[in-house]
Amino acid sequence: MSSSRCLVSEWGNYLWRSPHSTSCQGKMWWLLLWGVLQACPTQGSVLLAQQLPQQLTSPGYPEPYVKGQESSSDIEAPEGFAVRLVFQDFDLEPSQDCGQDSVTITASGMDPNRFCGQQGSPLGSPPGQREFVSPGNRLRLTFRAPASSQDRTTGLHRGFLALYQAVGECPVPRGAASAHGHGP
Repeated sequence: MSSSRCLVSEWGNYLWRSPHSTSCQGKMWWLLLWGVLQACPTQGSVLLAQQLPQQLTSPGYPEPYVKGQESSSDIEAPEGFAVRLVFQDFDLEPSQDCGQDSVTITASGMDPNRFCGQQGSPLGSPPGQREFVSPGNRLRLTFRAPASSQDRTTGLHRGFLALYQAVGECPVPRGAASAHGHGP
């Protein structure tokens, strides 16, 4: 701790300092705020894609995910690069049209892709081994597991593990799909 006895809390890319937090009550207030921010059902992050693959997982992976949450990750590559994303493991509760638990991939100039279910299962709509490459240098992945009348934990579904990386930007031909393996 610094000589001014500031309590420092990191959250995301922000650094908060409170010079008035030297008392026990002040420290407890910051700890309470930190706890509330960590428990928020909606979370988001901005990730910088590099040329080496990096991991992105659903909250709590590989443990079963908790219902009643939504999180978004904006993945950005440097200018002149695109974002490539591929799922290594995918295990979400299946539902008709993926209207419940789902992962949605979006990017400017690309139709949204929504997925649910398990790899290798006919139920739901899992992504399989397809690669997703953004038309520009940004891609958003949104994980959604709405609360249900049942228990807040599924107890059965791990969520997902995906790899993302920056790749040389290639123009997408007119009429071509945004996900490899799909037709126009």
